[in-house]
Amino acid sequence: MGGLIFLAPIAGLIAGIIGFGVVSLFYMLKLRRRPVSVSSTLLWSRAVRDMEGNVPWQRITPTVLFFVHLLIVLLLALAIARPVFDDSIGRGDRVYIVIDTSASMSAVVDGQSGIDLAKEHAIEKIESLFRSGRTPTVSVIEAGADANVLISDSSQRGRLIGVIRSISGTDQPGSLLDAIELIESIQDAPRKETDGSPESGDEQISQLQQEAYVYVLSDGGSIKSQIIPFRNGYGESKSPFSENDQPKNVGIVAINAARDRSDPVLTRVFVRLERSSVEMKAVVLKVFDGEQQVSSRAVSFDDQSSINESFELRLSTAVLLRVEIANRDALESDNSAWVRVPDPSPVRITLVAPNGVADPLLVDMLEVVGRTKADVIDENEEITDSDLVVFDRVGMGAWVQLPSIGFASLYPDQTKDDQLDTLGNRRRMLSWDRSDSMVRDSTMGSVSYQRSIRFPEESEGVRVIAVDRDGSVIVERTVGVNRHLSVAFSLHDSNWAVQVGFPIFLVNAIEHLLPGTSGLGDVFSTLDRVESLDSNDDTIELGPFDQVGEYELGPKRIGVSLLNSSETELDIRDEIDVGYNSKNQNPRNEYGIIAEQELWRWFTFLAMLLIAVEGVVYAAKVRVRL
Repeated sequence: MGGLIFLAPIAGLIAGIIGFGVVSLFYMLKLRRRPVSVSSTLLWSRAVRDMEGNVPWQRITPTVLFFVHLLIVLLLALAIARPVFDDSIGRGDRVYIVIDTSASMSAVVDGQSGIDLAKEHAIEKIESLFRSGRTPTVSVIEAGADANVLISDSSQRGRLIGVIRSISGTDQPGSLLDAIELIESIQDAPRKETDGSPESGDEQISQLQQEAYVYVLSDGGSIKSQIIPFRNGYGESKSPFSENDQPKNVGIVAINAARDRSDPVLTRVFVRLERSSVEMKAVVLKVFDGEQQVSSRAVSFDDQSSINESFELRLSTAVLLRVEIANRDALESDNSAWVRVPDPSPVRITLVAPNGVADPLLVDMLEVVGRTKADVIDENEEITDSDLVVFDRVGMGAWVQLPSIGFASLYPDQTKDDQLDTLGNRRRMLSWDRSDSMVRDSTMGSVSYQRSIRFPEESEGVRVIAVDRDGSVIVERTVGVNRHLSVAFSLHDSNWAVQVGFPIFLVNAIEHLLPGTSGLGDVFSTLDRVESLDSNDDTIELGPFDQVGEYELGPKRIGVSLLNSSETELDIRDEIDVGYNSKNQNPRNEYGIIAEQELWRWFTFLAMLLIAVEGVVYAAKVRVRL
């Protein structure tokens, strides 16, 4: 095919010259029979004077008119030959346009956001693909927190452009690698034929379509290498920003709040800031409760890229605080962050023990964590005015309608056969769920104990948290809307009470069973999924969130923040190659077919333009008398 493309312009040129000679001969013979007078001296005077001679055959004298006509014939010959040039997209390739919709793409530089510039580049790419004289197969993918195919294998230019224009940015961190993996899974899937049983030629095109060209539009901040791995093709990345024009930005990357245990009304709010440019030397931080400003402070970075700040506030009720950066910068979504501070009310704990006598170490720990005196009762007494029930060596006769913690306490559906002799050999925990918030920060490997009860091997609704060689040691069971935590040994039959991990376990367990009662604030990012119960005890779930801001979650209001260091940095990568080759390396598929873009339209346009100019000049300068 390459040889044919090379010979076609030569053959067209030869045919054009022969045709031009025939037309010129006919024209000269005709002019011999008619006298012509010319008043112009621009282009035609000498040409007409040569044709008035008595000799019918003369040597062609080079003139401007001759070269103009020769150029017109050459352009028309080239247009008939339909030459092409390489544009790096093979005939059988599938084209994927990936647009990064992460938070950093919403940064504004010189009045335009990155996502708007990326959409403009994508539309220009679509237009150039369809101007190539072929009908490309294009898919558009948005790469935010999740990669989504917006339109697949489309050859309709209008639909593709409409889908691209409808894309909007998010306040979520993005991952381009997820989008590339999605394309690989699409490429690995079998391609369905639309023409029935394919002939041999169609089968070859189907094989060529396994080669993919990927065009990524992203600032590239999340990619730290020069090449994005991609085994099914090649591609390139284009940043909407210039690498030399670093956006100036400061953002909040972490926030939290905690009430003081000795003075619960005293609340400390912690904020971490990062900057992308050394030109951002100082900012003003403001703290709001709703629309009311409760505190503000100017902070300076000095020579650091990040700083930590804290505020001390006195808050007597549960509030949703918003911390804002007052300065204007490139990215708006990281200028605000929210933390929900829990109510300062202490946790009312009822401790059920044999004959109303509980382990004194357990009582002391519960009163410190709960910030109030624990109510110790006998197992036959009624439980009243309590937020949490703790069973110490006493079985739960019936499921209580409150969250509970049990130490050597049988569940209501267990029998006396599950109770063990506490004088048996001491045990150690073999493994525990280190991802669980209750035991994540506790040192469980050094805890030794004597088992008091045995949990069933398998039980519906039971979640195992820690095990030893005899089975489950710490389990959680959910009944209705309440969760019940149970430990297979009592505190005085172990060395756990004298270890620093035990109060940490109690704090985490109470926070897990009664969210917000530990005094720590609730912080949510745009990637989180948040659950709550409405007034009918039905579960409400929200998230992930496309935008930062405040949301209604059942009876309470929460704030969702970006809190992502890589998005705040606005790191710009100007060029990134995708796969084993880039566009500039002129990739070829296994059949040796390279990209082709036709040029005949341009040659035809130039030929028509020259003919029009020549005709206008001739009409204006030449007068012929018959």
